[in-house]
Amino acid sequence: MSSQTTTAFPWKRNLAVLWAVQVLTTLGFSFTFPFYPIFFQELGVEGAERAAFWSGASAWMMGVGMGIFAPIWGLVGDRYGRKLNIIRAMTLAGALMVLSGYAQTPAQLLISRFFVGAASGVVPTIMALVATHTPRPRLPFATGVTMSGLYLGIAIGPVFGGLIFDALGARAAFWATGLVLLAGVLLVVVFAREEFSPAQARGRGVRAPLADLGRMATARTFLPLLAVLILVHGATLLVYPAVPGIVAAIGGGEATATASGVVFMASGVASAVSAVLMGWLAGRIGLRKVVMLAASAAAVAALVPFFADTLPLLIVGMAAMSLFAGGLGGIVNGMIALRAPPERQSAAFGAAQSAHSVAISIGPLLGGASAVAFGLRSVYLLDIAAFGLVVLVAAFFLGDASRVEREGEAQRQLP
Repeated sequence: MSSQTTTAFPWKRNLAVLWAVQVLTTLGFSFTFPFYPIFFQELGVEGAERAAFWSGASAWMMGVGMGIFAPIWGLVGDRYGRKLNIIRAMTLAGALMVLSGYAQTPAQLLISRFFVGAASGVVPTIMALVATHTPRPRLPFATGVTMSGLYLGIAIGPVFGGLIFDALGARAAFWATGLVLLAGVLLVVVFAREEFSPAQARGRGVRAPLADLGRMATARTFLPLLAVLILVHGATLLVYPAVPGIVAAIGGGEATATASGVVFMASGVASAVSAVLMGWLAGRIGLRKVVMLAASAAAVAALVPFFADTLPLLIVGMAAMSLFAGGLGGIVNGMIALRAPPERQSAAFGAAQSAHSVAISIGPLLGGASAVAFGLRSVYLLDIAAFGLVVLVAAFFLGDASRVEREGEAQRQLP
């Protein structure tokens, strides 16, 4: 089924269901992801800077797992159906997250992150199903809405995760992640729709989807988009290992998990608003202009948390940065959906997930290393540099909306 879907298919209803699933997915993961520095300290790592480095290393392990397996899962989605792939990803991720809560040493927690990354890949599978059944003119809007669900989950999750952690401990937070992902699986099974022809997909053979993936990952029209995804997601994630330490230094170490959750909530809410707002704005002033203006503003906004000496100012600074940077991922995903032929959407978003995996691998690890070498707040200087590179890539390598449409038509003519 192409994204030129028939009017009989309820694509808006499907979008609403998958938006809710996206919220649940990132809600569950956000119960634990922002608090890995605290988890590592509980397992014996001493010092906020060293804990930040261990947290970054664990994210690197997760990114390696994603990078290896995300393209494979993308091909599985094109061959056997995106809905089934979502169910597979959420079920495996939920089970492995629960098991992660039973880690007894930092090394065990580190290794568990690899398997979580290898087995999950929920976000690109959801995005592929959305793109497959959405009319092409509405793809930037639909991908922006889907990304807003991602950021809304990120906004809410750390607050509840921090409360669970402070009240019940780390293991309870991991269990909560598993239960929320299970709820998302039930939502997909009962309400999500897909028009998929297994016979048509399998008739292409095994080599065809592998060739699709190779073309997607190396095509001149896709490489700049993948580069922007790496920079945007890397800039977002590299601050995560440092935030709990900064919050503890500002607040004196009281209820650090809950306070950090509030910081991440403000950032997530701003990102969710940004994802919808920028999708609307891009249709009026152009995709490339929005990317350049938003990345420039995010770089300036990063100075606020860098100099923040109170918790409210840190919250405002993180929210301002996310308000400008949060929608960039949605815009780029919309451009990917426009450029990819309908039958290759999962392969395209598998390539995008590989770029995200690179960001997960490099961003937190670089942030943790920078925190150890130059102090916790140095991560915001890295953010400024990353957003500056986004501006340069957009200025020289990203085309306007009409060029995107032309390139999308050319991609659809590929055999």
